[in-house]
Amino acid sequence: MDSCDNCPGSVKCTSTHLHPILVRVHDLFAGGMRDKFDILFALGDEDEEALELCDAQVSRECWTKAALWAIVEVVERIDLQDAGQVEAERQLFETIRTARDAFASFPWHLEELVEQAPELYDQICQHCPDPTLCDRVSKRAFIKACRDIVYTP
Repeated sequence: MDSCDNCPGSVKCTSTHLHPILVRVHDLFAGGMRDKFDILFALGDEDEEALELCDAQVSRECWTKAALWAIVEVVERIDLQDAGQVEAERQLFETIRTARDAFASFPWHLEELVEQAPELYDQICQHCPDPTLCDRVSKRAFIKACRDIVYTP
């Protein structure tokens, strides 16, 4: 994944600190909270402090990297216990689309979701606690879902 030109790497990377916040933003949005100010107020004090530290000096690359890592994390949490291939692909599509909508107020490069889709799929397959996700959703289907979400309103 691309990093900003000034990335200190490892745990000092801003995206490392932003991605858990974006996961919480996704969860609030998916739970029905749509107003960005309501979401901001629903975040914890630690999240607000982290966001204040991540002011205008944070590049779009940092936000993009954080958003992509957050998408990987929320996709890994999809429960496919009784889902077939069609249902698994539907849940995947809905999860990624919800993340796209939840992150719309943040300055990230949405088109990187398509560019990085193969790498994201590999990350999901390597770290997902449910191995059936990658059994039921092919890399091709994942890339197609990312492309459709980015280029179709």
